Amino acid sequence: MTEEARHRALARGLRILEAVADGRGGLTVTELAELTGTDKSSVSRLVATLVDLGFLARLGNRRVVLTGRVLSLAKGFQKQYNLSEIARPYLKELCDVVGETVILTIRQGDYTVSIEQIDPEQPFRMVPHIGNLAPLHATAAGRAILFALPVVEQHRILDNLRDAPVEHPEVRLDRESWARELELARSRGYVWIPRTDDVERVAALAQDRNGLPLAAVSVYGPKYRMQSRVTELGREARATAAKMSRAAYGIRAREHGQ
Repeated sequence: MTEEARHRALARGLRILEAVADGRGGLTVTELAELTGTDKSSVSRLVATLVDLGFLARLGNRRVVLTGRVLSLAKGFQKQYNLSEIARPYLKELCDVVGETVILTIRQGDYTVSIEQIDPEQPFRMVPHIGNLAPLHATAAGRAILFALPVVEQHRILDNLRDAPVEHPEVRLDRESWARELELARSRGYVWIPRTDDVERVAALAQDRNGLPLAAVSVYGPKYRMQSRVTELGREARATAAKMSRAAYGIRAREHGQ
C-alpha cells in the first residue's frame, strides 16, 4: 500500500468513527457506506480493522457501536487540556519573574507541540508558538523531553529523525553528539542549545509520577536580553517545572534527563 493509500484509509476510518459516534444505537455497514460516501466493501474492511483494534464492537443486529477505548482518546485530550489549566499560573509566575516568553510543550510521537504560551510586557515578544510542531531533537523543549525517555527509545527516535528537516543545521543531533548533550543537560538540570540566530531558548522537564516526561517548560527571548542570563533562566525554568510536577501529581520531581 502506498503512503497516499494509507492516508486515504486512515481518513475513511476516522470518518467511520465520527459517523458511528453521531448515530444512536449503532450503524450498519450499509448505513456507514451511505453516510461516508465509501463503497461497502471498503467500509466492511475498515470496520473489521476497527473492531480488531477495539474501537468498535458488533451488535447482534449487524450494527456497530463505539467501545470504551474511544473514550481513552478523549481522556488523553482532556489530560492535555487539564495540564494547560494546571500549568498556567506557574507559567505566568515564571513569565513575571524572568520577563520573557514562557511556553509549555508536550510530546506528540517523535515531535513536540506547544500548547500554552505566556508573553511578557516587553517591546520585543516572541511570535505565537501554539500548535507548532518540531522534531524532538531540534529544540530545547524537545530535548528536555527526549533525554528523559528510556535510552533505547531515544536511539529509535534519533534514527527516525535522522533526515527530518530542521530550521538550523546546528540543532541536528546524532548518536555521536547525543551522549555529550545528554550529559550536559543532566549536569545543568535544564537544556540550552547554542544557536546562530537572535533568540535564546532554555527548557526544563516536568515529570509524571514515574519520572517520565509530562511536559517541557521553556523560556524564549532575544539573545541580547537572555545571553548573560542562561544559567539563571534555566534554573527558574527547572523550579517551575518541579512545581508543575507537584501540582499535577503531588510528587517531588527527580533530578534527571532535563
